[in-house]
Amino acid sequence: MNTKQRLDSVFKGIAAESCEQRKDRWQGMFDRLAAPLSNHIVLFGSGQFGQIVLDRLRRVGVEPVCFSDNNKNVWGKRVKDLEVLSPEDAVERFGKAAAFVVTIFNGSAARSQLRQMGCERVLPATPLFWKYPSEFMPDMGIGEPERIVEEEDQIRRCFAALSDEKSKQELCNQISWRYWMDPEHLPLPENAGEIYFPTDIVNSIEQEVLVDCGAFDGDSIRSFLRRGQSFSHLYALEPDAHNRALLARSIATLPEELQRKITVWPYAAANLDGHVTFDAAGNVASRVSSSDAGATVEAHKLDSLDWRFIPTYLKMDIEGAEPDALCGAAKLLDEVAPVLAICLYHRLEHLWQIPNLIHSLAPDYSLFLRRYAEDGWEEVCYAVPHSRLS
Repeated sequence: MNTKQRLDSVFKGIAAESCEQRKDRWQGMFDRLAAPLSNHIVLFGSGQFGQIVLDRLRRVGVEPVCFSDNNKNVWGKRVKDLEVLSPEDAVERFGKAAAFVVTIFNGSAARSQLRQMGCERVLPATPLFWKYPSEFMPDMGIGEPERIVEEEDQIRRCFAALSDEKSKQELCNQISWRYWMDPEHLPLPENAGEIYFPTDIVNSIEQEVLVDCGAFDGDSIRSFLRRGQSFSHLYALEPDAHNRALLARSIATLPEELQRKITVWPYAAANLDGHVTFDAAGNVASRVSSSDAGATVEAHKLDSLDWRFIPTYLKMDIEGAEPDALCGAAKLLDEVAPVLAICLYHRLEHLWQIPNLIHSLAPDYSLFLRRYAEDGWEEVCYAVPHSRLS
């Protein structure tokens, strides 16, 4: 079966489900999988993902019975005032009395571990998002399956714009997963060490100028520097003050000659020059907000910034603000054609909307999809001008 036939098959399966069946399925999935334990939840994974899930559950009045974690350093402690148990203790106390929801981005190994230990109900976190859509959707990358039905034409347009069969297969896989939410049948992700800088897609150049939108604590910059290639300059945009302090600490560990080649800007990348409301969470979840609550930060179009070094490579991981930031970089795309590495996983519809947007702004680019984590996490669209194709 070729990829076109595969996409047709995916939509044929979707069309076989009625509107009523679809709604009942996704809204009731968590309770069916967790029954009869759906009112008692253990969160397995007390890191940032687990803490985000805990905060949002508490907003709807749901209090998990505990965290559990493989990390020995947190056993017996409290994270956000919730006890953290070892897996053995958690299974002994709650293995038959609670549903274990794995709040780890690459959670398949943990789910297998818990089942082998005798847990009766082990689930990924995503069905929980469907149970409480007002708290988890759309900004956790999971959306209503109806959106896929409504935007079939746009999805097919994205499929036609992709430049290789691997990307088209990935699109088919993701549409199927995001509609049916079956994590056990997705292929393995790409090597996470290649995220944003895939050598099989993009040719490196000696004097790269990287623009890192959503620089966080410098993780992408560290990944870039580990490659050991020469570069002219790195620009890091990070509007969250806490994250920016971590970024500065990371840069300070570098040799002075590298520090001089890095510029940090406290701006949000946007489609305006002015100010935006910003939810400064102090972690990877910090984002531009559509509400009036939150801090106000300075925002700029990338087209408006004073580039002493002309960008050659543009990475965006900005928690759902990618379309606006791309529109604010239309002139750059047209005039200097940097390579693009744009995250697609913050909202369901970004999977097809962002490649379509890039294609409309820069129709000569070649488009590729790659995923670097399980489920739908760490999905990236690469847009590459012909001169940089590997």
